Amino acid sequence: MSDMKNFFLFLKGDPQITRSAGIRPKLKLTALMLPAMFFVIVISSLVQILLVKWGIIGQVKSHGMIPDYMKPMSRLQIVLEIALLAPLLEETAFRGFLQNNSAWFKTAVFSLSYLMICRIGGLNFYELNPLTGCILFVSASSYLISERIIIKMMYCLNQPYCRGILIWCSAFAFGLWHFYNFDFSGADLLTVMISLLPFIINGLILSYVTVKNGLLWSIFLHASNNIWPLILWL
Repeated sequence: MSDMKNFFLFLKGDPQITRSAGIRPKLKLTALMLPAMFFVIVISSLVQILLVKWGIIGQVKSHGMIPDYMKPMSRLQIVLEIALLAPLLEETAFRGFLQNNSAWFKTAVFSLSYLMICRIGGLNFYELNPLTGCILFVSASSYLISERIIIKMMYCLNQPYCRGILIWCSAFAFGLWHFYNFDFSGADLLTVMISLLPFIINGLILSYVTVKNGLLWSIFLHASNNIWPLILWL
């Protein structure tokens, strides 16, 4: 019951959520949230099937677990990038701002700027080449931001009202990041939002684990969630 109460306080942006102390509570929470994320995907898929059948939303084609730009890569590269690199980049980018830690905050700016510039430029952010290397170098300038500025920004973002907005914006941004997982050609807004809803909900789950356990645990949870479909693919 206390976990459920903490989760609702978290959704409201309460900055006083008690962090898990010790390895066992962190393992327990992470172990509970992994099937919860799977449950969200299954239920969302069933709801989407019904909504399409009833004509409420349109049919949407998924690009599949392996995007086209990754298909020329070796199986080992694909597994490493989906199971390790993607969780690392996405968690630091979308959840790093939730940590009351200046190093993670700077890393969040770095990862988010790198991912966004690559996405806008239509580049494969998993592939290191001269162009993505330059983007990495430019993004790394985030580590030069003054510590005093970072502390002020973290103070503002930790205020209850701002904290709630940050949590929900992080989840919606995480959902929108997966826009390119689908072919939304001709789709209306409701179809897009219903298709991205499981990513938004799972983004909230990952954010909660970040706040309770720390960012490394949300990276581990994200990686675990990405691994089980890869096992089926292999």
